[in-house]
Order: sequence, then structure tokens, then C-alpha cells
Amino acid sequence: MSRALDSAILQRAGVSAFVVTTEPFRAAVDRIFALQKSDVPLPFVVLDHPVQNIPPELVEQRAVQLADWAERLLNGDVGPEAP
Repeated sequence: MSRALDSAILQRAGVSAFVVTTEPFRAAVDRIFALQKSDVPLPFVVLDHPVQNIPPELVEQRAVQLADWAERLLNGDVGPEAP
């Protein structure tokens, strides 16, 4: 989960960042964020698992999940976490 930690460090430095993870790794992201001291929680999205070695239609489904969440985040329509 070093990417989640990287995102937390980037956010502290003033760089916009968010984490993309899948359900099996959600607990690890939660543990990392519990250590993050910030007034603004780091945004993250939890996609369905897996995201590799899957048929093209499932890749498209994951991409739609991510694009929808990113659009809602940028529009201020969701909080720091989105399913």
C-alpha cells in the first residue's frame, strides 16, 4: 500500500492526489489514513476486484466506476471516499 502512503505525502505537500484501490486492500488504506493527520481526508475510491487479467468488458466496467467517481469528486458531489 505504498501508493496510498505516497498519496498522503503528496497531499500534505499541497499536491492534489487520490488513491484507487480494490476491496481486498481497503483495510490497508484505512490503516494508512488513520495515521494521516489532516483536516481534509485524502480522497479514495474502492473499485471492484480484480482489475487485471479480466475480460475487456470488466476492464471497461472498472474504468466507468473510476471515471464516474473522479467526475463526482471534481464536481464536489462526493466525499473523500466513494464506493
